Order: sequence, then C-alpha cells, then structure tokens
Amino acid sequence: MDRKIIRSIKTLIVLSIILAVGSCSTKKNTGITRTYHNITAYYNVYYNALDAFKTGVKKIEENHIDNYSVTLPLFFFSDDQAVRSAFGDMNRAIEKGSKCVRKHSITTKPKKKSKKNGDKEYQEFYNQREFVKWVDDSYMLIGKANFYKKDYYPAIETFNYVIREYNEKPIKYEAYLWLARCYAEMGKYDEADNFLSTLKSDKNKIDESLTGPIALTQAYILIKLNEIDAAIPFLEKAIENTKKKKEKTRYTYVLAQLYQQNGQIKKAFDAYGKVVDMNPAYQMVFNARINRASIFNASAEDSKPLQKELYKMLKDEKNIDFKDQIYYALGSIAYNESRDEDALGFYLKSASVSTENTNQKAVSFLAAADMYFDRPDYRNSQAYYDSAVSFLDNDYPNYLSIKRKSENLNALVENIIVIETQDSLQRIATMPEAARNAFLDGLIAQVFEQEKLEKEMAAQQQQDLVYMQQQGRVNQQDQSGKWYFYNPSMLSMGQAEFKTKWGERKQEDNWRRRNKRSVDFDAFAENTNTTDTAQNVFSNKSREYYLVDLPLTDSALQVSKEKVEGAYFDIATIYKERFGDFDLSIKSYLSLLEEFPETEYRLSSYYNLYKLYLLNKEYDQAESYKQKIIAEYPDSEYTKVLSNPNYFKELEKIENQVKFMYQATYKYFINDNCDEVNYNFQYVDSAFPQSKLLPKFALLNTLCIGHLGDSAVFKDSLNSFITKFSGSEEEGYAKEVLAALDRDEREVILEEEKVEQFGGDLAANVDMDSLDVSIFNFKPEIEHYYIAVIANEKADANRAKFNLVNFNLDYYDFLSFEVESELLSADYSLVVVKKFKNQKMAYNYYESLRVATEVYEDFDEEGYRDFIISIENFNKFREDKNLLRYQKFFNINY
Repeated sequence: MDRKIIRSIKTLIVLSIILAVGSCSTKKNTGITRTYHNITAYYNVYYNALDAFKTGVKKIEENHIDNYSVTLPLFFFSDDQAVRSAFGDMNRAIEKGSKCVRKHSITTKPKKKSKKNGDKEYQEFYNQREFVKWVDDSYMLIGKANFYKKDYYPAIETFNYVIREYNEKPIKYEAYLWLARCYAEMGKYDEADNFLSTLKSDKNKIDESLTGPIALTQAYILIKLNEIDAAIPFLEKAIENTKKKKEKTRYTYVLAQLYQQNGQIKKAFDAYGKVVDMNPAYQMVFNARINRASIFNASAEDSKPLQKELYKMLKDEKNIDFKDQIYYALGSIAYNESRDEDALGFYLKSASVSTENTNQKAVSFLAAADMYFDRPDYRNSQAYYDSAVSFLDNDYPNYLSIKRKSENLNALVENIIVIETQDSLQRIATMPEAARNAFLDGLIAQVFEQEKLEKEMAAQQQQDLVYMQQQGRVNQQDQSGKWYFYNPSMLSMGQAEFKTKWGERKQEDNWRRRNKRSVDFDAFAENTNTTDTAQNVFSNKSREYYLVDLPLTDSALQVSKEKVEGAYFDIATIYKERFGDFDLSIKSYLSLLEEFPETEYRLSSYYNLYKLYLLNKEYDQAESYKQKIIAEYPDSEYTKVLSNPNYFKELEKIENQVKFMYQATYKYFINDNCDEVNYNFQYVDSAFPQSKLLPKFALLNTLCIGHLGDSAVFKDSLNSFITKFSGSEEEGYAKEVLAALDRDEREVILEEEKVEQFGGDLAANVDMDSLDVSIFNFKPEIEHYYIAVIANEKADANRAKFNLVNFNLDYYDFLSFEVESELLSADYSLVVVKKFKNQKMAYNYYESLRVATEVYEDFDEEGYRDFIISIENFNKFREDKNLLRYQKFFNINY
C-alpha cells in the first residue's frame, strides 16, 4: 500500500481519537490532551488571531502615504493615522490570542516516568512551564497587537511575561526586540538601547532571522535621535539580512536619503540608482531619479544628459503632477553649477506649479529663501521663509530651526517696514499742503484706475465663463455619466466661477474673509496701519482716508520719530544677536547714532559697537568707543566692566553667596524659624540691596508675619511688599495671598497651599492648624505601606502603578513588593506599595524614590502626593479621606 495512504489513515485514526476526547481538560497532561490542544489551539484560535494581525498590518501599509520630502519611515507603525485603520483587526487578534491561552494552555505536569529520570531530553520536557506550543506565540501576538494599537504598557507587560515565563526558549529574544520598539515609540531611547544591548550580548544564541530586524530597530532609534552617521551601518546590515524585495527596496531608499543627509553624495547617488533598478512603484522610482538629479556632482560629470532627461520628463503626461519636483531638480543642478539666477528661477517655478504637493512647494520656497539669505538679501529671504513655514509639516527636518529663522527675519523686516513707513509718512506730512493734496489725489486716481481694470477683467472672465458653459452643454452628452469632480468641463467651469467670485484662495479656515487694502504707492501705501474706524468712516477715494496716519502735529511727529529710533536699535540688535551679521549690525548702530545723536539707546549702542569692533578685530575703533563710554557715562555698569575685567565674576560670586543664604533661609521658613528668616532678610537688604534674590527674602519675611495671626498687620505687610517689589516674580504670589485673605482663606504657607490646591474635596477647605490628627497613631515598629494619592484629572494612576512596578524591578528585585491601585473617591486614586517591616524600611523606600526621580518625572507637580503610612492608619485614612489631616500627621511624625 502507498506510504502516503498509510500516513493519511494513521492521521485519521489519531484525529478520531482526538475527537473522541474533544472535551479534554487542560488540567490533564497526557500525549492525547497535548496533541488535541496543540491542534485545536492552532486551527481553532491561533490561526484566526494571526490572520487578523496580518490583515491589520496590511491595512496600515495600504493606508500609509509616504512624504518623499522627508526621510521615509522604516516602519509603518509610526504612522498614527494609518494605525487607526487596523484597530478592529488588532482587537480581534488580542481576543483570539487570549482565547488560545485561556482555553488551551496546559501547565500541569505530566505523570512522571521513573524509567526516564536520567534522560536529559525528557527532563527538559518535564520541567517546561507550558506544554502547548502555540501559547507563547499567542502571548507574543497579543503583545504585538497592543503595540500596533499604541497601548504600550499592556504590550510591555506581555513581553516581560514572555521573557520571564519562557526564559529558556528562543522566543524571549523576539520579546526583547519588541520591548525595545515599545520604549523607542515612547521616546525612552536609553531603555530601548538596553534591551538591544541584551540581544547583542546573546548574539550567538539568537536565530539568524532576527539579525535583520534587530539591526533595523537600532537604525530606527538612531534616526529618531538624528544620529545619522551611527544609523547608516545598522541600516546597511539590515538590508543585507532582508530577503523580501519590497522591504529591501524601501530600506535602500532610506539608506540613500541618509547618505545624502550625511554628505556622502557618491554613495547616495549610487543607492538611488539601485532603487531605480529594483523597479518599485512609480512614485518611488520618480523620486529616486529626482534625488539623483538634485545631488548630481557638476564638477565630476557633464549635467547635460541629465537635464535632457528631466526636460523629457516634463513633457510626459504621466508626470503632470510631478512637474514641481522636476523643476526643483533642475534648480538643484543649476545651483550646483553656480548658476544662481537660473536656480532661483527653477525653484520659484517649482513652487508656482505645485498644486497638490504642499511639501514640495514648501521645500522649493525654502531653497529660494536660503539662497536669498546667503547673499544676504534678508527682505526677500523673509518673504520666502514665511511662505515655506506656512506649508512645512512640523516633522520636517530642522523645522524648529527654520521656523526660528523665519521668526527672526519677520522681526527684522517688521522693523525695516516701520522705518520705511514712518519715513514716508513724515515726508508726506512735511509737504506743503497743496503739494500733499496733489500727491494724495494721484493716489486716489490710481484707485479709480485699478477698479476700472478689475471690472474689465471680471467682464472678460464672465464672457469666458459663458463660452465654457456653452461648450459644456455641447459636450454634456459625452460627459453626462460622470460625477461633477470627474467631469472636466463642469469642473473647469466651477473653478472659473469660483475664481470670478472669490479670486485665488489658500485652502484654509475662513477663506471667504477678505480684508485687503492694496493701493501700491511707495512704502506709504503698502504699510500704513489705518485704524478699522477710519476704514469704515472714510472711502479710499477720499483724502481723509490717507490723512489719518500722517503725523501732522508735533506730538504725532515725535511718536513717529520714536518708532523709527526704536526700530533702528532693534534692527542693529537682530543683525548682531540673531544672524551674526556684524557688519550690518555696526552699520545700523551708526545709522541710529547719526539720525538720533541724543538717543536713549546711545550707551547701549556704544557698548555694542565696542564689542562688535573687537569681534571684527578693528581694535582702534573698539578703543574709541570704550573711551566714549568711560568719558560720557563714568558711573554706568559698562564703565565698571570696562575698568575692572573681573567685575562680573565678582558680582557672580556675591550672587552665589546670597543664593546659598537663601536656601538656608527657606529651610528656616519651612521649619517655622521666623527669627532666622528675619535676620537673614535684614542682612541681605543692607549688605546686598541690588541682589536679584532680595524679593524672595522679603517675601519669606512677609509670610512669617502671617504666622503671628494678626490678619490686618499681615495685609499691610503684603501691600508694602507689593509696592516695594512691583514687577518682580514674587509680586504675583503676594497678590494671590492677599486675595486669599480677603476670602478668609488662611492657608498662606507655601507647602500647605500646595496640598490644599491638590486635595480638593479631600481637603474639605479646612484650616490645617484646626485639624485633629488624634485619629491616627504613630507606631513606627509595625508594618507600613507606601501610598501615592493621584488626582485623576491631572495624572494617571495606572501610569504611576506601572512606573512603581518597574522601579521595584530595577532597585528592589530581591524583595517581593505588591503594587495595587484603588479609587479613593470620584476624583482621586490610591496606588499602594506593600509591605514594609517597619517605619524605617518604608522611609528608606520613600527617600529612594526622591533620589531616583524616574517614577514621577513626567507627572504634574500638582497631580500627586505621596507618603508612608502604617497599616492601621491606612485603613483609617481610607475611611476619613481627608488628605490635609494625614498630611499634618505625616509632617509631625515622619
């Protein structure tokens, strides 16, 4: 008989036996029960869980949209929006995986065979924790599904369980890998790196199939940390160990991007070429070609064949939506060949033809902005940086740096506009009345002319629209089956009608709003800030409309001049501090001194010119301004600095002494030692009256007066403090205490106020001094707990519990602490660590949390309070629920 037939018959017999015991209990561990649960676990449950997981991963991949203007992500799970599409599948995977564990896990030991006591293989089999091979896989699947859902804490708990329970099996290495990914996604890169280090230390034991994923994860973390140079070798290794073509192609594209960012242009050029040869989806091929063109080495090769290819691509209808990128590539070639004007033209052409791809529009504007900045032409640079930032995504490389540069340029140009505007206004204001009226009449004539042109254009557009509508009716029969947005003639008519009514509009909220007054007449017309009232009252066809902003009186002229004076100083400072353009800064300070010889900024300008000339190594000029400062301002801080080079160091030394004294004074205050507080305040007030810390000493001294119990005296002291230290940080706090006194609230001590603010309903708005703490008993020798009271609106009790569990594993792994959580009230939760032999052991734990800090490092200071408490007092506290009462008891006894 054929062997296959014999095997099939045997399989049927085994299956028949298995079906006969279909209700096998997981409490029995025999060959039949193991076989039954292994088969049913896979085919009835695990297979469905795995299928749901794979379906979810595929959905994420399909829903992810790549942005080729930034480094492509190595993993799709970093795309929050795409991940949401797979939540249902991941939930199903978790459900089925949990069912597999629940229904089919066998942990009961089989009946031991005495004959095999010396058999090593049998002993390994007997000692294993789990006897159904799909259970550990189910745990891994549950962890991965939670990871994809971004439920990192349950995922971490699951992976830790796999490592702990299956420590002798290879699956633990996969769990370490996914733990690293969990912590990386949470931004905890040191922890992630620790798990990868564990894998590296056991590399000889790890299956080869994990080599690629481990290297890929390491590269992923380093890219997130912007350590590109370090990431490249790991990504190269990951590519070497990746077999699937689609994944290999993607990783190669990312590698090319990293080479490009790292300045390894030849390697980047070659890597993009490899991507093209791999023949991926058209968009990736297109971007690989464009990037090759962008980094083309003009000094090494002739660019004409490449330019010819790009121009050919421009004519290809398939690339109609990619013209912006092609023009950008042509601009990059021109820039690399030092054809700056051609490069600018291509970059701006790229931005103008970019319709759907706002990322490319932003990048093109940015390239133009950078070119203008390097010239330097800050006015044009500002305009294009501003445009670039409005389109850039927040995750674009160096986005914050670009935004900051844009903001700096905005500040510079705003001041330039102030000078130009006020100069124009002053010039027009000083004209003879007849000449001024003639000038304004000319502006009004321009308004009429502009309106006439707009009406003619609108009429022409209307004629075009009618013609298009007629053509649309002729062709309607051909297009009648198409929805509006798929009907080209209807769509074009709609677009034309929209533009006729609304003009060009950016896609944004409130796009209908139009508030533009664009009469182009010198800087005056561009930049006048006519009030809303004036716009409503006067027409822009009347002289009054323009006269509103003119400085026609002495006081108005003085205000205008002060604006110009301040703008000159700000421009000079911006050039120096924000752009490091020392020459333009010097020029601006000199312009200020020339235009306003008696300016209030003269001393600051002198000192800045002194420093700038030193930086430019123009020592004679620097010495000249040094002497001006000493001669004209002998008592100034600048003169003291210039006369005594150690002046600032001596000042800093004094301030450090005062700072140390303040720390001691604050401790006196906390311990109610108000005599020492008063003594230290009096000393600093007389010895160091210029110290920045003096208001802090004065505040502590004032709060001590509140301890005397006379609210009237306390209020007078607070009012005196507010008057004397107006504008200080501490003034705001003093006002809050004063307001609290007016509401008959007496909690003025800093720590008490914080506790009451935190405690809410638990504090019951009572005076801490009036609280009776006799319900609690101090018994340091009995068992204690550590407790954290969590305000649910401000912090997460589950997060605190998780952090404490990890803290215990890291520092107290030798002790079996229990960490529990429960609701204390509707708004507050308790997290409890049990248990400590006595008060001393509990207090050591309490102090260790303060030293280590990581448990609460991400928590709002007002989101939690923590204590130690005896087991007897714990039960009383749960019933009493008065946080202030126990706070007072804790402060007294612990």
